[in-house]
Amino acid sequence: MFYIVESKSQLDYICALGRNGCYVEVISGNDNFHPKLTFTVALYIRPLQHKEGYIIPVNHTEGLNVGVEKVESILNCFDTKYVVNKKEFLYHFKTKGLIDLALVYSLKNYETLSLPNPPAAINWYYNKHRSNPELNKIIPISKLFEKCERNYRSIEDLFEQAEEIVSQQAWKFYNDVATAVYYTMEQPGLKIKTEEFIELFKPNTPEYSIDGDKVYTSYNPYNITSRPTNAFNSVNFAAIPKKGNHRETITPVNDYFVEFDFDGYHIRLLSELVGEPITGLSAHTELAKMYFEKEDITEEEYNQGKQITFQIVYGKIPEEYSHVELFKKIDDYIKTLWKTYKSQGFIEDPISKRRLTSDLKEMHPQKLMNYMMQSLETSRNIRILYKVLRYLQDKHTSVTLYTYDAILFDFDKRDGKQTLEDIQKILSEDNKYPVKFKASKNLVL
Repeated sequence: MFYIVESKSQLDYICALGRNGCYVEVISGNDNFHPKLTFTVALYIRPLQHKEGYIIPVNHTEGLNVGVEKVESILNCFDTKYVVNKKEFLYHFKTKGLIDLALVYSLKNYETLSLPNPPAAINWYYNKHRSNPELNKIIPISKLFEKCERNYRSIEDLFEQAEEIVSQQAWKFYNDVATAVYYTMEQPGLKIKTEEFIELFKPNTPEYSIDGDKVYTSYNPYNITSRPTNAFNSVNFAAIPKKGNHRETITPVNDYFVEFDFDGYHIRLLSELVGEPITGLSAHTELAKMYFEKEDITEEEYNQGKQITFQIVYGKIPEEYSHVELFKKIDDYIKTLWKTYKSQGFIEDPISKRRLTSDLKEMHPQKLMNYMMQSLETSRNIRILYKVLRYLQDKHTSVTLYTYDAILFDFDKRDGKQTLEDIQKILSEDNKYPVKFKASKNLVL
């Protein structure tokens, strides 16, 4: 069939169409499996400003399969490749010039991109054989092609939107840096006591994300503030229960887990933003001293102080604390942020330069500030995680889990105490943002 590309002459023909970029879509062994646990069945490619799309079989029962290296050489004919999910695409092909259309859609519309339902024939196969890791190998290639054509038609308007988004300062930060960070953190997986993990966490279909004693996570950055969720196969890795035995089922591959936890993260970020940085190793202790006007704080006062701080950061500054210089500046900042938002139609994250625009629904001053803080927290985390991951490139220790104000490391004693000290220095930016750490043989920290 004309749309199935198998011969050298057909591949050369596609390569010659490369000047205007292309849309590409990987067909894996099974759409439901974590990309770490699947393989490439075929590649759909649609050169832009070309009337036809093509499918290149790589490992399909109906095709004269083309080698992965040859497919990579065809991709390299195109300077710009549009994909629906760059992070997932990297599991199959590590090629340059990838533009994540789901990210374009998220940055533009503050929503998650949805693709159309696949053809009925594909649904039939998935209803019958959903756990078959090689399912897409036996689905007729014509139906896989039809599915990709539907996907292409549903996102055609995003190519025009992409021109606007990729010109923004935030684009490179999220499309390149953030994607690389999340992809790298997913690679090690989490070591588990498999039977106990399945019994307690109840993944929908264990084989989708579990291989032996490893379970794989999946960071999703396509959210309003870019703060990633981390859930796959019905397991939410960003909200693992603290009670019960759930955490005992997750253990280190190396010697032990070390968790670094940022102290008073949001209030420190906010206080620095308004020009009143909090000093001291415990932000909540320093603030409690202000609230109770005393130097020695009891545990009860410390906990009460935390609640007051949360109210100030996420709600409204109580009248009795409005005289405190830090809180006056926070109040002024919220008012200025709202004024800027209303007058110019957007505000910008000071690190990533991501814009929160007037397209956001039901916005008010406090909600806008909360969105800004989530965006700022995320962009700072991405920046420091990038530095940490580069530092660990020649080490045995790995980053295994990131949950907003805490980062979990699978530490190998061969790396030595100096590695932990260096990690702490990178994360805290020389104690500008102090971190506390705990170590354990499982996730009960």
